[in-house]
Amino acid sequence: MNYRVKLLSRSGRTFSMSKGIATIVAVLVVIVIILAAGLGYFALTKSTSTTTVTTLPTTVTSVKTATTSCTATPLLLYTSDAYPLEETALAGNFTAATCIPAVVAEEQGTGADAALIAAGDPVSVFLSISKGGVQSADLGSEYPGWAVSFASDEMAIAYTSASTTSSAAQAVLTAYNTATSSNTTAAWYTFFNDLTSGSVKVGISNPNLDPAGYRAWMVLQLAGIAYGNSGSGGTAYQQSFVNSVLTNNANVTGASAAALIPALATGQINFLFIYKSDIASNGLTLMQLPNEVNLGVVANNNFYKQATYPSAGVTETGAAISLWLSVPLDATNPTGSVEFVVYTIQNYQTVLKSFGLTPITPAQLYADSNATVPSSITALVTSGTLVNEGALA
Repeated sequence: MNYRVKLLSRSGRTFSMSKGIATIVAVLVVIVIILAAGLGYFALTKSTSTTTVTTLPTTVTSVKTATTSCTATPLLLYTSDAYPLEETALAGNFTAATCIPAVVAEEQGTGADAALIAAGDPVSVFLSISKGGVQSADLGSEYPGWAVSFASDEMAIAYTSASTTSSAAQAVLTAYNTATSSNTTAAWYTFFNDLTSGSVKVGISNPNLDPAGYRAWMVLQLAGIAYGNSGSGGTAYQQSFVNSVLTNNANVTGASAAALIPALATGQINFLFIYKSDIASNGLTLMQLPNEVNLGVVANNNFYKQATYPSAGVTETGAAISLWLSVPLDATNPTGSVEFVVYTIQNYQTVLKSFGLTPITPAQLYADSNATVPSSITALVTSGTLVNEGALA
């Protein structure tokens, strides 16, 4: 199947980092305590960036108040560009709790991020929205042999007031509302048929650079199986909506789903396949898709795996979407990088609760038999905070 793409340009974004003043604040706190208590002195022990990960707080409200120095080597966080806000929230809370600086240094599609890491770009921790992104095929010599899955997301469709002014777009909205209220296969067929008819432009990101792209094509495949042939469905109709998009030249493509948001905001495209959490983060209007096709329910994996996509030389198979953390083999500040992963495992449910993600509880460790998994990670398996799910490869 030739999945044609029509490209829109994308401008990159960079982030800056400011140093904390935790040392000054902590010293003043200690002086006040000394004066109030009338004690002679306190023996203070200075913390460094090698603080044992088992001493990290279990909630973001616990912050160190000792004379901690924020002079550790900053962590450089690479993240799928659907999740810069989530990664920034984790980074800020992590720095407050440990005094190890952390900054989102790169945010592109997962495939593009992984390519930079494989090429040797400096990185500490990689947040991927694809299991493939943290595997050896993508990370190359930087593949560490282990990664952690900690939250799930789902595919959805976004639109804005500017993108739905045409009569054709309004007809798609009407079909969607009918489908959600009746939840019949015939109504969902009408919705997907209208969406892919060419009467509206649909944003689907580049599947070779961004997993949201190949997942959008998978949604259309699954919709064909579930609702094709006027609602009767069947595997014979797996490609029916895919073929409709291609035949009608209905899709517009950008480097990533996030890169297509400006085109949606200005009405250059009418609808956009994107992650549900990204819709909430960017203030877009949500079209929630049925569980049968949204790649958001682990229990539906047997149905999802019928959808496949040949992305960048690897055949991707449909599965429930999850977020992954990996520490590349030559990570900068490797001790601090592992601390960041441990902190995330201990605190992600609190830090990320407002972002529309579904926590995976407990978080899952995938590790090859020959991988060197840090002892602080295996300790979380022993405690039950993390569960071992087998090989990553």
